[in-house]
Amino acid sequence: MKIKLVLVSLFLIVSGKLFSQVEYGKSVVKVLASDKFAGRGYVFNGDKKAASFVTQEMKKSGLQPLGNSFEQKFDLAANIFPKTAKISMDNNPLKMGKDVLIDATSPSIKGTFDIVPAELPSADLADLKKMQTDAQFKNKIIFIDEANHIKKITADGYRKSLAFLMTEGNYAAILVKTKQKFTWRGATLQNKIPVIYIQESVYDLLKQPHHITLDITAKFQPAYQSQNICGFLKGTSNSDSTIVVTAHYDHIGSIGKKVIFNGANDNASGTAMMLYLANYYGKNKPKYNMIFLAFSGEESGLLGSKFYVNNPLNDLSKIKFLLNLDMAGTGDDGIQVVNGTEFKKEFELLQRINAEKSYLPKVLVRGPMNRSDHFPFYEKGVPCFFIYTLGGIAAYHDIFDRYETLPFTKFNGYANLLIQFLSQL
Repeated sequence: MKIKLVLVSLFLIVSGKLFSQVEYGKSVVKVLASDKFAGRGYVFNGDKKAASFVTQEMKKSGLQPLGNSFEQKFDLAANIFPKTAKISMDNNPLKMGKDVLIDATSPSIKGTFDIVPAELPSADLADLKKMQTDAQFKNKIIFIDEANHIKKITADGYRKSLAFLMTEGNYAAILVKTKQKFTWRGATLQNKIPVIYIQESVYDLLKQPHHITLDITAKFQPAYQSQNICGFLKGTSNSDSTIVVTAHYDHIGSIGKKVIFNGANDNASGTAMMLYLANYYGKNKPKYNMIFLAFSGEESGLLGSKFYVNNPLNDLSKIKFLLNLDMAGTGDDGIQVVNGTEFKKEFELLQRINAEKSYLPKVLVRGPMNRSDHFPFYEKGVPCFFIYTLGGIAAYHDIFDRYETLPFTKFNGYANLLIQFLSQL
């Protein structure tokens, strides 16, 4: 009977520990991915609200500011949309983010315009310049069938041609029919020409509309002040080696107050994992000094992490290892470890722990890539991994990446794997 009670007690303790991991993660994502935070971009103070929340969580975990303040301020450029954008075709209202999507670099535009089909020339600069001044397009909407043009001038040629036509022209805007899933981004510039993407299925139902009515308000902010959040934990040893855990808390904002890119998986979930580790090590003091960095500006081109490595608050040469965590909310198919080919000893350790404990279905290796906040550190010679979970939901940089649909499939196992890994470095 005593043995049974002991086993039950152990089960409850272990279960409670696992439960607390995923529940903590969920509680963080629920806040960061809420509409109140406006997609954690640079409209409606979304980034500042998120930064304040992250700072409070670090304080609760017993972290100290790295330097004089938790905040490391820096400026970035941002094109934002502070008002609801309205689009209709032949008096048929369209849903932003589902039926249509404006390009993130678009300027303001208001009015009703004729739609004129257009054939993109080759990517030849002279041909494109002629198109920009073609009288038949003046003050009208150029309509482009993306699939047809990719067939004619290749995907790369199409992208280059469209990018050039966005910079200047006598036409009012460009309308692109696409089969592609809508994705948005953070824009650090404002082009002269608005671009509107419409789903092929929606356009075809409208049976070649003749007019489009646009009401889009954009505002370019050349020097918006954002902030990285930087916390510190003192290690128990006398070593000056430091473990760094990073995640970007920013996302791509919103179009007005109703069309919000909440960014639950990208990257409220990675921020939640970073904050969970901060909470864990706040209670279980680490051997080495630990720094936790929550970056802004990642979605705009790794701007926060680039600023940090050029204005470091710690000695980069003393970093024993850096973990950059992004999209930690799934894991059905395991994790991808970027830089695993570069730091083979650490990758083999990660794989060995997972093989012994079966925390995750797979630990997959990938070479270097420059698309997340580890990369500025990697360029400075800092040993690092960029890790993201695989499988699960397909929502990414769209209005469907929400807390309500994020499965948190392997959050517990992922957290345990990282703790075991860091303890054995």
